[in-house]
Amino acid sequence: MTHRTTHRTTRLLASTIAGASLLAGPLAATAPSAHAQVEERAAARTTLTFTVDDCEGCEVQLVNARSTLDADVVHVWQSQAKQVRDGTVTFRVATRRTWGLSATVRAPWEGHTGYLTTVAWRYDGERVGDTVTLEEAVTKKRASACWEGVRGRSVTVPLVVEKVRVRGVRGKVDGSIAFVPTTQGWLAPMRVVWDGVLGSQDVNICR
Repeated sequence: MTHRTTHRTTRLLASTIAGASLLAGPLAATAPSAHAQVEERAAARTTLTFTVDDCEGCEVQLVNARSTLDADVVHVWQSQAKQVRDGTVTFRVATRRTWGLSATVRAPWEGHTGYLTTVAWRYDGERVGDTVTLEEAVTKKRASACWEGVRGRSVTVPLVVEKVRVRGVRGKVDGSIAFVPTTQGWLAPMRVVWDGVLGSQDVNICR
């Protein structure tokens, strides 16, 4: 190799390295770290709106209770109770908390039931996307109180709440049945319901 060729090769290598450095600089500066990505996901929030007909003044509350892998520790979070106004009620929650979310409803007409009416996200025999009518819901024997959740920043979920007669603490009283008319993604466990009514005396631990 001649002296002139050596200089030319050296200049080409230097130019290539410099060009690569210029390209790598901005890309490296804009690429988020793994830690930043985890923090961004943790900070993501979802606006969850329920549309509810004929339940003005009903109180809806969200609860998230998930167990650790060894089931020794249960992490519980709950929202403030909010009233249905003009047919809707909206919550803004951390997106990660929609996984395993349950929802309770207190209707103005309810008597002393001894439990909290809980939204059924899925009834036995139904698949995700199946429609459920009130006539079908009251025939069901099992349901899931645990939602699979979403990743989107905004979601609207229709909710059915109807007055029904239930067995209360001191005999028959007015109670409620609450369910989604379009079957949602769900998590275990499936719980026993009475005439489609899902009631909770404690938090629903989802897995």
